[in-house]
Order: sequence, then structure tokens, then C-alpha cells
Amino acid sequence: MILLLIIATGWPLAPIDSTQPLGNNWGEYQFYGGFPYLHPGIDVMADTIHRPVYAVQSGVVKGWLTISGDYHWRLAIADYETNDSVEAWLYAHIDPYQDHKDVGETVTEGELIGYLVEWPITGFDHLHFARIKDAGAIWQYGDWAFVENPLLIIQPYDDTTKPVFEDAYSNDRFAFCQNNTSTYLQPSNLYGSVDIIAKIHDDVGLPLYNPVWERLIPYSISHEIRGVDTLPSTQSFIFCGVLDYTENVDVIYKDDAVCNTRGDYSHRDYYFIVSNTDGDSLIESTDAACAWETGSFTNGDYWVIVEACDAAGNIQRDSMLVTVANVGVEEQNDIVAARSLAVLPNPSVGFIAVDTERIFKIVDVSGRVVASGSGGSYMLAPGIYFILVEENDMTHSEKIIVVR
Repeated sequence: MILLLIIATGWPLAPIDSTQPLGNNWGEYQFYGGFPYLHPGIDVMADTIHRPVYAVQSGVVKGWLTISGDYHWRLAIADYETNDSVEAWLYAHIDPYQDHKDVGETVTEGELIGYLVEWPITGFDHLHFARIKDAGAIWQYGDWAFVENPLLIIQPYDDTTKPVFEDAYSNDRFAFCQNNTSTYLQPSNLYGSVDIIAKIHDDVGLPLYNPVWERLIPYSISHEIRGVDTLPSTQSFIFCGVLDYTENVDVIYKDDAVCNTRGDYSHRDYYFIVSNTDGDSLIESTDAACAWETGSFTNGDYWVIVEACDAAGNIQRDSMLVTVANVGVEEQNDIVAARSLAVLPNPSVGFIAVDTERIFKIVDVSGRVVASGSGGSYMLAPGIYFILVEENDMTHSEKIIVVR
């Protein structure tokens, strides 16, 4: 007999009938060196080490493995026994040196299945918890699919804290740049294909050892534009369903010297390119080509409105008054060309030449100025840098990659 339960009735850490604090959310920007990625799960935080972990649903253990040393052991507990494709719960960061469930064992809802490993970062003991899917008698490789945001399934989820908007650019609530560039526009002078960027974070409302870790991302974001012409409310992003955590990071998040998205142990700043959407609920690489096409709007004033919602249904909206001021195509092309920079070579092995007569700054990813001038040659250590030029109340930024 196959028994399939699709609703979890408790949390994996005690008390299992109460909402637990979270340290990272589904689809959240993460970058701890190597490459940025989308967090494929939620991190349920523990306030003491070696906390016991409980099964949220009955099933059978299909996987017990590590993807990297003693800190990354994980249990995959499928809904039922089958060699065919089946969904499962993933419980990661289990201590391999304490009692735990093993492959082939059956578990019942609420049963003890292991203990959290003591994390090397003080105050960050946590359970990485995800809904996954795989097939086979034994899951040996950790190459499963991440199929659903756990916060849409687990109960209860009693978050009453609304998402929070922060200023994205100087004192402006939102930032605006030409599509897929770092040429930032003044809100009083928008033209062409424009990316709309909003800085937003969410918070479950439960305190953690480090307040920075309380900053999560919302569940969904939408935007609309009101004025003489309108763009009706359009879904920007929704963090549910299958998540390919290595893909489309730069479709969702803006990361340059002006809007510097960060997600690590010390920083949590999320800049969402809310205009990168074709209006459906899928996050696809082709969405990067989408933008606010101001050329199809009558010149004048418009309200840009962004709405963020968390998985518990708490909604927050914010808005900003901007002006569309498109010019003729020929004149506009001249303006864009005038702002371009010549940086050779790029990528570089350390030596770059900047061909411009305008004053510029070279900054690293933390915003620290490493050089400035009005042209010339520069030696840079390996890393990612940005050249910033301010002109006519706009900031142009060009990314430089220096390799070894």
C-alpha cells in the first residue's frame, strides 16, 4: 500500500508545532566564493548546537551522503518506497558521528532522525531543509531536483512581519538603468529600455544571533506603472516550483558597483531587477531582455509601484514618481555612445589601459576606490572591479575582470 502525504504537519526542529527562525530563504542570493547561486532550500536556525532533527513526514530513507566533508552530510527521505521518480524531504548538515537514520530505514512523522552538526561559523547552527525529487533504489550522488519552496507546505508558518523596502540608489527608493548595463539614469530623465531595480528584504520576526542573518528575500515581487499610460500589475518573480540554483542569478539580482547584491555571513543586500520578466511565473534567461520600454509611453510623469509578498501572505508596497523623457533616436544613440568607455584588455591578467578623458574611479566589489584618473594604464590584483564615471547627473559603470 502506498500512502502519500503532501502536507507536512510540523517543523523539523523543536518545537515542531511552532514557526522557527530562518537564516536563508528559497531562491535567496548566496555568494561565499566561487560563484553566486540561488539558495535551494530554507535554513531553519538552531540556538544551541547538536539540536535533534525530526521527520516532518513519514517515508523511507533513500539517501545518506555528503557533498563536502563532515559539515554537509544529508538525509533524503522519500514519501514512499519506489524506484521510480518520487518527491522527498532533504535534511542537510546532519552530524555523521551521532545516531542518525540510514538508507533503507523507514521513519514516521515526528520521529528523531539525527542531530545537527556543529557549524564552524559561531551562532549559525542550522538545518538546510528542502523539497527534492529523484529516482532509483538508492540516491548516491546528490544530483536531485529542487522542486518546491518548503514554506508553502510546512505548517504552521505564523510570520506576521511584512517585507521591507530600502533605498536602492542614493536617497531614491528605486534605481533605474539602461537595460542590461550599469548606465544609471536619473528618475527625472528616463528614456529607452529601462531596468527597474528595487532593494527588498523580508524578516520572519524571530531574532537570531546575528541580525544580518534575519534578512531574507520575499516570496513574490510584482510591479506596475501608472500615469497617462499604464503597465498593469505584472509578476516579476515568484520563488516557488523547480529551482535550478545555478541558473539565472543575474536575471533576478543586480550586482555591480552601484547596486551591489550580497549574500554571505556578513552582508545581506538584495537588489531585484523587477522589470526582468515577461509576465509569467517562470524565471528564464530570456527574461533578461525584458525591460520597461519607455519609448512606448507618452513623455511625462509616472508612478512606479512595486509590491512584495512573503510566504505567509504579508504584503508591502512602495512607489516612486519618475519622468519619462525620450528624445529622438539619433540623439539618444549619440548620448549612449558618448558614455561608453574603452578598457583593454578585458578580461585582463593584471594590466589594463583606460581610454577616456573623463574623470573616473576604479572600485573593487566592496566599493573601495583602488585607482582614479582620466585615462592611462593601471596594474590590478586578480578580482572583479568597476570603472565609475559620473556625467550629466548619471553614473556609468563598466565591469572589469582581472585573472591570474
